[in-house]
Amino acid sequence: MADASGAGMGTVRECGDECACGPSCANRRTQRGVTVRLRVVRQLKKGWGLHAAQVLRRAQFVCEYAGEFLTTEEARRRQRLYDELASAGKLSPALLIIREHLPSGRSCMRVNIDATKVGNVARFINHSCDGGNLQPVLVRSSGSLLPRLCFFAAREIAEGEELTFSYGDARLKPKGLPCFCGSSCCPGVLPAEET
Repeated sequence: MADASGAGMGTVRECGDECACGPSCANRRTQRGVTVRLRVVRQLKKGWGLHAAQVLRRAQFVCEYAGEFLTTEEARRRQRLYDELASAGKLSPALLIIREHLPSGRSCMRVNIDATKVGNVARFINHSCDGGNLQPVLVRSSGSLLPRLCFFAAREIAEGEELTFSYGDARLKPKGLPCFCGSSCCPGVLPAEET
């Protein structure tokens, strides 16, 4: 499970269904789907990974993290099951927990997105302890209650380069899944937390 609640997550507002501007509006850049070339690649240690199949410019929209929206209760139930299956090497879960801290600072909104069975190419983006080359951004569209998690290039990304982001700064589980990111700051275990 990834917890995309890190301090590096930005927020963007886009036009939506309640705007009169229409679908060709320039302020709907994440709503047109994936427009860059990407490649899913099998890797020896990590399993599957997502790679750029073209040069990506800094701040260019890459993709949205799509999947099932879950209640917190269902996310917890699935996480227990996924932990068991993943530790036995029988599943590569893609459950992402997003915490958006509200302006008051006293509470946060939690969104649970599970791309394990229903999702898109974003489910293949691996973790990197150094923060990776993608910037996760919460995108709010007018007329929509829930934010969407979208990824933008944090820097120029070369063709063939693996796309990664930090799954969060949650405490490490002593018996967590191994991390194979290879960064110099890697503790060897993926970040995880109790949902």
